[in-house]
Amino acid sequence: MPERCPVLTVRQPWSWALLHGKTVENRTWEMKYRGPLWLHAGARSRWDPDGEASSLVQAAWCAGWGAGKLAHLNRRTDEMAFGAVTALVEVTGCHHARDCVGPAWVRDAFPHVLCSPWAAWDQFHIEFSNVRELPHPVPCKGSLGLWRLPDEVEKAVREQLEVR
Repeated sequence: MPERCPVLTVRQPWSWALLHGKTVENRTWEMKYRGPLWLHAGARSRWDPDGEASSLVQAAWCAGWGAGKLAHLNRRTDEMAFGAVTALVEVTGCHHARDCVGPAWVRDAFPHVLCSPWAAWDQFHIEFSNVRELPHPVPCKGSLGLWRLPDEVEKAVREQLEVR
């Protein structure tokens, strides 16, 4: 792992979903970076209602917690972290939706096919692998784009991974 890894803030509940089966993160911008990346869960005040309404997020929530907890999938839940570093992931690629299915002849034949059920049209799809969830999320204020952790937070998250 490099000395300093960049960080990406993802709004909840999408950040939670990345730890529970979501295969791509959708963005309007292309991520050129490849390698280890800290995943930061956005603040409670930045909750995304589209994520709450997503049938994929709801299915992952039910699979992880049981149907009885589905009613608690909202910004008031205590079952997910807010405003904290939650995982170390590996960025393995990034492509635009128009490039999901390979060569032009495939795209022409199957224009409705995307690389993942989690992928959004007209967005870039950031591909993650090797998701390593932290046992204890580390509180930290987020930021837009790629950013760096303060030294004390970087130390705290790295210590958790060394103990494993």
